[in-house]
Amino acid sequence: MPMFQYRCRNRKGELVEGRVEAPSPQVAGDQLHQLGYLPVAIEEVKGEILSLSEFHGRLKKIKLEDLILFSQQLLTLYKAGLPLLTGLESLKEQAENPSFKKVIEGVCREIQGGSSLHGALSRYPQVFSEIYINMIRAGETSGRLAESLERFIILAERELKTRQKIKEATRYPKIVILALLIAFGILISFVIPRFALTFEQFKTPRPLPTRMMIQANTIFQNYWFIVLFFFFGIPLLLRSYLRTKSGRTLWHRMRIRIPLFGSLFQKIALSKFAYTFVMLYKSGIPILQSLEITSPTVGDTLIEESISMVQQKVREGWSFTEALKETKRFTPLVLQMVSVGESSGTLDEMFLRITDYYDTEVENTIKKLSTYIEPALTLVLGVAVLFLALAVFLPWWNMAQLFK
Repeated sequence: MPMFQYRCRNRKGELVEGRVEAPSPQVAGDQLHQLGYLPVAIEEVKGEILSLSEFHGRLKKIKLEDLILFSQQLLTLYKAGLPLLTGLESLKEQAENPSFKKVIEGVCREIQGGSSLHGALSRYPQVFSEIYINMIRAGETSGRLAESLERFIILAERELKTRQKIKEATRYPKIVILALLIAFGILISFVIPRFALTFEQFKTPRPLPTRMMIQANTIFQNYWFIVLFFFFGIPLLLRSYLRTKSGRTLWHRMRIRIPLFGSLFQKIALSKFAYTFVMLYKSGIPILQSLEITSPTVGDTLIEESISMVQQKVREGWSFTEALKETKRFTPLVLQMVSVGESSGTLDEMFLRITDYYDTEVENTIKKLSTYIEPALTLVLGVAVLFLALAVFLPWWNMAQLFK
């Protein structure tokens, strides 16, 4: 969409400059009029050369950490009694991420034009998720915006904590695999070719590990484009496929069958479903709408399909527990807790207990995986080092025998 540079007069007659995205100058002028500005000049920005800092700023993504910090600061200013627009203007000045600063600036313009906070945030769905927007809407409607912000902060921090746990568990395997690939690449690119020339001169028999390394070097030299496609092209194609709905569904059906990891993925999805649902439910959002918002955030297409089935069954008059049971995707613990909560009117409390249980299970499973992964990787590393050592030193041993 084209970008327009504008100069306007605000209600106080002060000159205001900025930029706005719009399909045409007329639409840009209409948007400025709605914000209470009197346009003086509107020019399309063409052929703009960005500085290095601006280019880096536009490439910089808005992370979950940025959103958490923004929500925490907004909550603090709101509790201090500061007007919403004044608080947002202050947060815009404090934002370190240039992309996020532009978003906050746009939100301020929307609110100046008479929009509500959730309406302004909904203009940026790539930054503010549906959960965030609906929780803010519920908070504004009920007059409990602070509670909604607090619930989102807790939800986002919990999501961030889970991500960090998974990264910590997989950091060591990634380092080991990367080190092995680098060592293998150096050997077949620089060491083995020189050895091969020496072995040909002395006509010494080549051990199997050495022959395998020489063959790998030949493949790399003659078919390097195939090797590059195998290491970079195939992963990119696979990643693109997994972004499609059919690709995600296939992967989620496969990963649930992986020993240890399958149960971990399921526990994470169930914990996320329970906690997201209860946060929305406690914010005053109806059950069906809470299920609809929760569904795409679970990160598991199988459970997403089950949640959609639950929505349909509840609309048809089924009880929540019966609908969950019909999908055959939810564990007996979830079904039992929901049944108790539905009958006693403590559904939110039961979902919090489900969350606590699966959070503990996820943490224990990650610790168990770490205890299994480390010795397994040590064994793999030892075998790889032994193979590389035999490929390098066995020929020298044969040559030493030949000289004797």
